[in-house]
Amino acid sequence: MSTHQPIDIDGAMRKLTVPDIRARKRRDGARPLVCLTAYTVLTARLLDAHTDLLLVGDSLGMVIYGLDNTVGVSMDMMIAHGQAVMRGAKRACVIVDMPFGSYQESPEVAFRNAARIMKEVGCAGIKIEGGVEMAATVKFMSERGIPVLGHVGLMPQSVNTAGGFKAQGRDQDQAEKIVADAKALSAAGAFAIVVEGTMEPIARRITDEIEVPTIGIGGSPACDGQILVTEDMAGLFTEFKPRFVKRYMDLGRGLAEAARQYAEEVRSGAFPSAEHCFGVKKQGDQADPAVFKPQGIKTVRTVADLRVQVQAWRSKGLSVGLVPTMGALHAGHLRLVKAALKKCDRVIVSLFVNPTQFGEGEDFSDYPRDEDTDRDLVAAQGAHVLFAPEVDEMYPVGAVSEVHVPSLDSHLEGKFRPGHFTGVATIVSKLLLQTGTDHAFFGEKDFQQLQVIKTLTRDLCIACEIHGVETLREDSGLAMSSRNMYLTEAERIIAPSLNAVLCQVAKDFCAGGFGPDLCTAAQNKLVAAGFGPVDYVAIADAATLQPQDSYDAARPARVLVAAQLGRTRLIDNISVNERV
Repeated sequence: MSTHQPIDIDGAMRKLTVPDIRARKRRDGARPLVCLTAYTVLTARLLDAHTDLLLVGDSLGMVIYGLDNTVGVSMDMMIAHGQAVMRGAKRACVIVDMPFGSYQESPEVAFRNAARIMKEVGCAGIKIEGGVEMAATVKFMSERGIPVLGHVGLMPQSVNTAGGFKAQGRDQDQAEKIVADAKALSAAGAFAIVVEGTMEPIARRITDEIEVPTIGIGGSPACDGQILVTEDMAGLFTEFKPRFVKRYMDLGRGLAEAARQYAEEVRSGAFPSAEHCFGVKKQGDQADPAVFKPQGIKTVRTVADLRVQVQAWRSKGLSVGLVPTMGALHAGHLRLVKAALKKCDRVIVSLFVNPTQFGEGEDFSDYPRDEDTDRDLVAAQGAHVLFAPEVDEMYPVGAVSEVHVPSLDSHLEGKFRPGHFTGVATIVSKLLLQTGTDHAFFGEKDFQQLQVIKTLTRDLCIACEIHGVETLREDSGLAMSSRNMYLTEAERIIAPSLNAVLCQVAKDFCAGGFGPDLCTAAQNKLVAAGFGPVDYVAIADAATLQPQDSYDAARPARVLVAAQLGRTRLIDNISVNERV
């Protein structure tokens, strides 16, 4: 027997028919049948070139409509989705499930409902569940021009009498009944039979002993074909995963991640940009930047030019705010810009990836850099100057001075990133002095950094007020960070547990728990969740960052954590006292 796909006389691939499916017994040399479910025109279009049979399954009740099982599916549902699939399927043979209650009463009722489906949908045939008890119905419909795909083994429409979705054929009597069911349907005229959720030897035996193709779903690799629910196979349906399902991608989490990025860009003002709008003036091939960038935004590269600009503002009596960043901006950075604009007349955003705060083996060379995008983001918020110097502007040849804050930079982050806070303290001191800013804004996510900066500003008598801005979090609780882009989809599932563990530690600490014990238990939880190594979980005085063993309402404390997840090192912290 030929194993090639049917081709018309003009060489075009033609639509597969029921006889084509009926002829696909592997023992006769045919290729295995590839079958998937489809409920929409888009899905059908995407699957059509890769499948032999598309089943408009009553599983749509659970996958599309959120029902607990398939019993509540109606004829109208099946017909509407069948029509959609037919509009998208140009090659695959399309079969439509008959819903519960539409065929069990009698062969005559089954025929009338099946005829309605075929007339209104235009499909190649229908599928019904049941064995020996449905053989007469299969025969009645087959003899009257209704091609029938049978279904034995685990029958979802019988979930209430079966007591749930359970594998079938565990004992000999049950196994023999399933075999008898398949043989009865084959003899009655079914063109193929779905064998679902049976012990593997049963599906293999049925395939060997009947004359029509078997299509396995939790059956056997020996079946003449295989079928899966597309949403299971693609990882879009995540309520549960049957043992027989293999997920070939994680479309559900990919869609959730796309929604997260979209939400972040809408909230930050990054979307829509000029390329997504109609009627935007063009300059060559580029959209006119004036349409989307405030006229007041200005990029400055040198300290001299920055001081000229600040002096011009000062001459008008305007207050100045600074938001230091290393770029790769996200909504958390934009929250800082908004806070600065609320407080100050003019706002400078610095954009400088500072080499001196990166240690050996850290991600300085890989750190994301996209000045154009970052400029657009802060411009959209209304910032006035982007200070984006080169390294030699900030560290001229021969520069040797450093700023060191010994009381705060040798433990927690300082222990695991030696020299990091010296680099931070030095660059922030430079920025504060270069800008002469009245106010500077930093996120609380880097809480130890915030305390270092507050201390150096006080000790060096720099006339600038330092503001800590609350950490912005994703909906999952994960603190926003430029390094979150390093996380894989699988790691994004794990990452929110960092904040969840912190919250639990804070709660237990306020309830009287002993700090060191709580921190040890939290480290173990994070390792069990997939983090590693966990550098620290600590409860510390909010001002000095020295360890705090017991809760004191008069002494503000923070719970801080740093842990590696894959290639990404994540840090976070929360206030203990605000949890009370």
